[in-house]
Amino acid sequence: MRTACANILTNLAGNAIKFTERGEVELDASLDSHSDRTATVRFTITDTGVGIHPDRVASLFSPFVQADSSTTRKYGGTGLGLAICRRWSK
Repeated sequence: MRTACANILTNLAGNAIKFTERGEVELDASLDSHSDRTATVRFTITDTGVGIHPDRVASLFSPFVQADSSTTRKYGGTGLGLAICRRWSK
């Protein structure tokens, strides 16, 4: 689980950095709940990057989908990162 969590955070933070030419990227971790044996930690990544049109958000976790066709030309990538993150998180 630790490796999957680290891979997800690395991918999401990497996307935030890649799409933020100016401004900032912030990673926050907060403890939602805990017991003697478990803890639930909420990670939040925010950025001041190019943004995503609301109509495209739902499809971003599908394989080979990117927010905009010009994204591949400008930033590279296959459109698999978020789909893989979704699979790892389940």
